[in-house]
Amino acid sequence: MKTLLIPVIILSFVWMTGHSQIHIETNAKQNLDVNGAMLKNVSIHLNAPYSSPAIMTSCSYDSVRALTEINDPTQGDAYPWISADGLRLYYTHGTSNGTQFMFTQRTDTNSYFVTPTVVPISLSNLLLSCWLSTDELDMYITKDWNDSLFYTHRNSTSSTFGTPVYISLLGIKMIAIYGASLDTTQNELFLGAKDTNDYDVIYEFSRVSSTSFTYTGTLTIPSGYLGVVGQLSKDDLTFFLSASGNSGELILYQMTRATPTASFDTNTFQQIQGINDFSVLNLEPSMSDSLDWVAFVRTDGIWNDDDLFLAHKGTITSVFNPTCEPIFSSAFPNPASEYVIIRYRTPSISPILLSIFSSTGALLDEHMVNPATREIRFDTKVMNDGFYFYILSQYDEKKTDFGTGKFIVLH
Repeated sequence: MKTLLIPVIILSFVWMTGHSQIHIETNAKQNLDVNGAMLKNVSIHLNAPYSSPAIMTSCSYDSVRALTEINDPTQGDAYPWISADGLRLYYTHGTSNGTQFMFTQRTDTNSYFVTPTVVPISLSNLLLSCWLSTDELDMYITKDWNDSLFYTHRNSTSSTFGTPVYISLLGIKMIAIYGASLDTTQNELFLGAKDTNDYDVIYEFSRVSSTSFTYTGTLTIPSGYLGVVGQLSKDDLTFFLSASGNSGELILYQMTRATPTASFDTNTFQQIQGINDFSVLNLEPSMSDSLDWVAFVRTDGIWNDDDLFLAHKGTITSVFNPTCEPIFSSAFPNPASEYVIIRYRTPSISPILLSIFSSTGALLDEHMVNPATREIRFDTKVMNDGFYFYILSQYDEKKTDFGTGKFIVLH
């Protein structure tokens, strides 16, 4: 998909979506949500980006991890859609030369996702994003960075999707669309889009036929913010979106509405707590039932650096322990002549040690690596032709292995 930077918003903003918020006048007085469950936290936002701030519940996440068992260091992994139970995940994978939809699942919420498989879709060129119905039988697809939307259906989760049908979008002219989300009835459609002035917006549409929607308005967010792609919760009451403010940061926000047919209340616009990394772009959230799980993307703005992340309400052990996570790494060019670049992904915030070994196991060199750098260039001009191995390990007394690999030097 893109060397191809993620398109840039005018004014230097970068673009790239239930546990419902409620007002203190209702169940929040008793610290209960609409279902009678205890609220995670109730807070007064005095510096909120709107007038007359309300007292509301804030979605807060305690555990976040990179999906390192899925993320490919050399290709983009983006636009996730997570199932209602948080066990299945669909997403886009590829490069600027081609993309495809992938599917993976885990046995329970404290397990890793298994090796992804391709979701066959009979559409050519770049498949950008997919949204699925809760039963995972209906799929809506955006592709090619244009204004095309498609629909496809399958009879069961074990069968393949049928031939995609083009969906007409009436009443508005757009340059591109890059993320669809629908309500449970599939009659209300939200689209992340570029308008004719190249601004990023989230448009709202209403169904008028089985193959067409008509424009009904633009999702309203507080002044000074540009909303990018977003997704509706599975109870139709909460909308998670990526948005940028005057600081240019692209982070995840939330809004709620009182009923599935009401408009979203800008007074409820607020940052999602415990999930945003302000050093990178935070994009494309997708939420499980009751918003317990959120799959989303972090990136530095280049498609090949897009990585999937998973956040959870509450502390989860085992797979959320960084020292236990499998870490992907790769070496290229391979064979190498002048140099080799080793790319890696690690959730560690501690320094990483890169060790280079000969084919006989002799230690040849070691480098300290910043875990946020994601790659290191290693000079191979003076190395003999042959096989070499590397190990990435956490720089501590245990030297926990993060990743291993090999490369060939050939002059």
